Amino acid sequence: MSCTDDGCLTAAVMFGVAGIWVLDARDDGRVLTLTVQTHNPLTACGSCGVVARAHGRRVHRLRDAPFRHRQVLVRWRKRVWRCDEPACPAGSWTEVHPLAGPRAMLTDRAIRWAADALAADDTTVSALSRRIGVSWHVLWRPVAREAERRAADPGRLSGVTVLGVDEHVWRPGRWRGRDATCMVDLTRAEDGLLRARFAGPTPGPVRHRLPQLATRNRPRTSGPA
Repeated sequence: MSCTDDGCLTAAVMFGVAGIWVLDARDDGRVLTLTVQTHNPLTACGSCGVVARAHGRRVHRLRDAPFRHRQVLVRWRKRVWRCDEPACPAGSWTEVHPLAGPRAMLTDRAIRWAADALAADDTTVSALSRRIGVSWHVLWRPVAREAERRAADPGRLSGVTVLGVDEHVWRPGRWRGRDATCMVDLTRAEDGLLRARFAGPTPGPVRHRLPQLATRNRPRTSGPA
């Protein structure tokens, strides 16, 4: 399916990424292939400020978040710009856009979708990688960075009043195990319903520290007058 100007505008709205136009869509029943490009006729050289000249396009293939039961392949026709100022060292460069980082294999939306699914659903990285259409390692590397970014947000645990603690022991080998303690937010919502939210893991068992914590946090009582 190719699109006219009006059709491109409608498809761009459905694609949901600002500044991106959808030029073509192909659906074989398993993979939805979208050809897209930015709608940016002019840009300036980041080094000297001179208006750059268009120097062709390069196709950057990306995997996006799945659509229904289909994998989504995005063919981004990235604009190549060239600076014609002889004294400028910039030469040529490829445009950048929040759709995806340089040399990325996943769109930023696909990374956020996978991180949200791991946080809220009973799923695995292997299952999500099959849905997107990439290998385990291709998905996990950017998702791990996104998880670290979210974990560093100091406001993510605001409003937590009830915390659940659950210990796990993994045994990757025959003689060695690995302990971890998982924290779960068990605070009830305003409607009284419990919406458990994974708050994060911490290495090692917590049971050995509970008596010390209880003694340390025990309220002080004054003796007889």
